[in-house]
Order: sequence, then C-alpha cells, then structure tokens
Amino acid sequence: MPSLDQPYLDQLTQTDLQPIFILGDHRSGTTLLYQPLALTQCFNVVKAYHVIKYDEILHNYFNHVEEKKLQELQTEFTQLGICDRKFDAVPVSPALPEEYGFIIRNAGHELYINDASLPTFLEACRKIQTISHPTKPLLLKNPWCYPHFLYLHQTIPNARFIFIHRNPSHVINSKLKAVAQVMSDWNPYTGILSKRYHKIFKNPIFRLIYRTMYSPRFNIGLNKVLKQSVKSTAYFTNNIQALPDTTYISLRFEDLCEQPQTTLKKIFDFLHVSPKVTIDYDSLIKKRSTTLMPAVSQNQQRIFERLAPYCQLHHYSS
Repeated sequence: MPSLDQPYLDQLTQTDLQPIFILGDHRSGTTLLYQPLALTQCFNVVKAYHVIKYDEILHNYFNHVEEKKLQELQTEFTQLGICDRKFDAVPVSPALPEEYGFIIRNAGHELYINDASLPTFLEACRKIQTISHPTKPLLLKNPWCYPHFLYLHQTIPNARFIFIHRNPSHVINSKLKAVAQVMSDWNPYTGILSKRYHKIFKNPIFRLIYRTMYSPRFNIGLNKVLKQSVKSTAYFTNNIQALPDTTYISLRFEDLCEQPQTTLKKIFDFLHVSPKVTIDYDSLIKKRSTTLMPAVSQNQQRIFERLAPYCQLHHYSS
C-alpha cells in the first residue's frame, strides 16, 4: 500500500539533526526517564501516534487532520480495551512517548540503527521534527541501540546520550516477566505497534517456542536474557571511554527513583535546558520494590559474576 506521506517528503525539515538518545539495557528504566523528560515540553518526542500512523503523519499534518486522527486512534484504543501496556502498567494514549525501534523494524530492518536502517531512521526524525516544534531538539529512546552507541556517535556526530543503568538482577527479572506476559496473553497495544509481535503471537508454533523458552520451569529464558545483558553491558563498559565526556551523561535507575528532582536536574544541566512547566517529579517517579522470581533469585550470584565489571563500575552487589 503506497504511503500517504510520499507526496510530502520534499517538505521535510532539512536542518541538521541534534538528537538526544536515552539508552540502557531493556527494562533498565528508559521509559521511566523518557516520560518525565517529555513532560517538560523542552523536547520533541516519538509518540505512539507517530509509530502507528507512520506512513500518514505528514499527510495528516499538512491537511490539518492530525487532531482528528489522534482522536480516532484514541477511540480505537478504547474500543480495544487498551488502557495501559499491561506488562508494566504504563498508561497508554496516542501521545505516549515510544521507541523509534518499532518504526525501523516495521519497515523491515533490525530494531537498532545500522547502515541499512539509517535512512529510515533519519527520515523518521525529519518527519517528526517537521510536524513538531521547529526549535526543540528530538529526544529519542530505544534500548536496542544501547550496544551500538559508538555507531550512533560516528554517523550522527551531533548526537548526545543519556545512559541509564539498573541492578542487573532486577533488569533480568523484569525482562523475563515482560516476555512471559506478552506471550501468554495477547497484548493489543503491542500488536498495533509491532508487526513482528503480531506475527509471532498469531503463529502457534512461534508462540509455543517463546512460551517454552520463558517458562519458569526452565532456565532457557534466563540464560538467554543473561547472555544479552552480558553482551550489552560489556559493550558499555568497554566502549564508554571512546565517547567524548561532553556528549553523554550516565545515571542509575535507583538514584532516579530515590532522588528524582536531583537526578533530573543533572540531566537538565547537561543538556542546558530548563523545564517549561512545573512538574512534581517526586509523585511521578517513586521508589519501587522488586520481588525476584525464584529462577532469578537462585541465580543471582551467577548473574553478578557474569556482569562483574559492569556491577563494579556502577556499584551493584548481590
């Protein structure tokens, strides 16, 4: 089906992009950080609407039907019973800040930016920048790009990075719970966002494979996500020194939850921005307790041993 946006691509904003990437391992707190930063009104962000209606966002904007389409999407959410993301209870709306990884994946690429997906990513950035505030920087998040930040720095030299880290056992625990949930019960919101999820869930064989892998009776899923975490955190530990100090800031999920105001101020100072509205960060971001699944609790020592350099760097212990 032809894209409704095709006739409008020559009207894309051609200014140099200066994106700000929020990066961290999956379930490390990127969403928790993205949302309050989006509320400051200092940034343009990728919204659920942009992902779901990607091929028509320019058409809707230039034909002054964007508000109508947003209302229609909200009606669709209501009809489908979509009120939150289920696996983490984050409330859903067309304006929910989302991952650009869905856009490039839905276009047939990997979930992270590489040479093949870079043109699609840059087009997406320019489309969203064109229909958003022209002078605000674009704030982005996509955990899949966490172990590829040097590529981002090399291909987009103006990019800046906000890294967020979390206790590895809690990250792995959250990953296992999230995958088990979305593979046990159909998640209509994820199904609208991701063609890949729709394909996997609707295929009985694929679904059985995932459910078996992430069953609490086996350690297959735990070993898989542990391997992924080892790879991504080792990449950070081994390569962070290659980034100029002026291009990134690094923080911990736990500090964000315990001292949201102080932690976010460090980000504002790094980015040289001031929130446009008053936000009660203490009520928006709260300290949370984590109950480890038995498989994670039993393997906690192994997790910390496998990720020892990363844990030492960020002062995590079992």
